[in-house]
Amino acid sequence: MEPSTFFTRLLAITLGAGALLAALNFLVPAAQVHGQFAIASVLLFVAICIGLYFWGRSTARSKNKLAFNNVISLSVFGKMILSIAALFIYQKTAHPTNEWFVAIFLLTYVIYTVFEVWFMTRLAKA
Repeated sequence: MEPSTFFTRLLAITLGAGALLAALNFLVPAAQVHGQFAIASVLLFVAICIGLYFWGRSTARSKNKLAFNNVISLSVFGKMILSIAALFIYQKTAHPTNEWFVAIFLLTYVIYTVFEVWFMTRLAKA
């Protein structure tokens, strides 16, 4: 997969995620207090996807095919740790008044995880 294809799809996914989060923000007044957290969540997962794309792209081309499997394993574990840390830090620093931040984060997590599976599968086939 070429970088132009990846970045075009990443932009489309990000615009879609932004639209969903904006709709959630509009339809659920309790979620409005977490607007900055929603933006930070999207930026976190965009950064993860970009890093994972270039890391996966370089290992998919290597002679050691086990390297690509290691990237996938490490990315799953690393993303899980980063996600727990992001939720914990937000909860401890912002002292949210409701739990909508978890739903916002999970929605973002699922959207970008589906995208990750798609582009990593495409990289593996190359």
